[in-house]
Amino acid sequence: MRHQILILGLALYSCMANAAAGDLEAYNTKDFLKKILPTGCQPKGAKVAPGGHYLYLAEMCGKIEAGTGKRVPTASIYDIEKMNLVKTLVTPVGIRKGILANTEVDFSVNGRWALIARAEGNSESEIYKNQGLITVVNTKTQKITKYIPTYGQGAKIIAARPALTRIRNPQQIVYVANYFSDDISVLDITNLQDDGKLKGDAHFVKKIALESHFKPPVNHGYQIAPRGMAFSPDGLYALVLSTETGSLFVIDAVNHTQVAELAPITRELAGRDLNLRHIVITKDGQLAYLSHMRGNAVSRIDLRALIKSVEALPEKGPNVVLKASLWQELLVPFHTVQGPQNFLVLEDYPKDHPNFPNKKWPLAHPNTIVLDPIDNRYLYVSSRTTTVEGDTSVDARVVGKIDIVDTSNGATVMTLVGGTQPTALDVSPDGSTLISSALISAKLFFYDIAKLKAVYEK
Repeated sequence: MRHQILILGLALYSCMANAAAGDLEAYNTKDFLKKILPTGCQPKGAKVAPGGHYLYLAEMCGKIEAGTGKRVPTASIYDIEKMNLVKTLVTPVGIRKGILANTEVDFSVNGRWALIARAEGNSESEIYKNQGLITVVNTKTQKITKYIPTYGQGAKIIAARPALTRIRNPQQIVYVANYFSDDISVLDITNLQDDGKLKGDAHFVKKIALESHFKPPVNHGYQIAPRGMAFSPDGLYALVLSTETGSLFVIDAVNHTQVAELAPITRELAGRDLNLRHIVITKDGQLAYLSHMRGNAVSRIDLRALIKSVEALPEKGPNVVLKASLWQELLVPFHTVQGPQNFLVLEDYPKDHPNFPNKKWPLAHPNTIVLDPIDNRYLYVSSRTTTVEGDTSVDARVVGKIDIVDTSNGATVMTLVGGTQPTALDVSPDGSTLISSALISAKLFFYDIAKLKAVYEK
């Protein structure tokens, strides 16, 4: 019944929304493009600081240092309003013949610390050899405060656990998804201080070893490859997505243990092969949106129903598997003009796209997703776009796109042309500016979303 009420509410919201994508037919990307800035090599992950003034950008292969001509690992800070580079931070070297520098960014719940993930390390790494690490930056001074080891390889997505309301003075817990070692690093930054001591071993708590009961349909050299990760709003659970198997892990975020694995979505249900890539959760904690890089789609599920199913299990642990049939109960369809759809396939390209104008392309590869912060009505989806499956060969002449989806009716409001392989993506807290990075062409795009939404909603 509650699931039916949720669907009815979304349908009513769609009817009330006085908007049409047709209002934007006369517009192109250039009408909403505010500025393009150069970045360091391979801008991979970005996040707007809680105050809304600065964007922190992780650059996977850094910048060339002036004077020495040597490539150094970096993360850069941009002023969103002025749209300029404020500062470049030089961080510890990872692997010179692998991922030199940084992959993702997030912030502590209180906004005091920026957390930047170095993916790899080997015997030649500057600090914390043979593993990833988190560089902690004081957001007030914009200076490096601490280095925290992950004891894992392939550190990418970072997520800060919301404060546990039922616990007095709760810990500030951070999870880091290790893409190569198939585990989650648990960090405790409750007592982290800017005390001049850079080594942060004491803030590492443990690792959660992910155990999957499924095999990847395609062998990319990884078994699980945890990528998307998010906490339930009450901080009690974390959801971790497996890029390779397509399964979803539910983690007890208080005791830091795996409690269940939800089987992959079947081809029979989706009509195509899907994996799971990234996840974002609505402010009210009702819905979780998912991107499916394999399958070129996005979907959404009833998060509360999933948690209820987990809590009803007679036993919990790494051996517990939730059947694939549960997806049918969890999926919340988009009420499109073609009727209810559980999966929105995003293979259409706009008229101003230089490679596929007004065409469909089966290698869209939707990746990073973010929700509009105002009322969560819009879902922004960056699609890398390639000419071959996987990322072993990249054609720098092919650019990607960013779809803007109206979640009230499933319509694609507009598709913006991005750079080569758009990857990092975020929205300013006031919902006015969308920022996207081009991984291969090393650029940062600023889009006027306030103007775009005003045209659509008029």
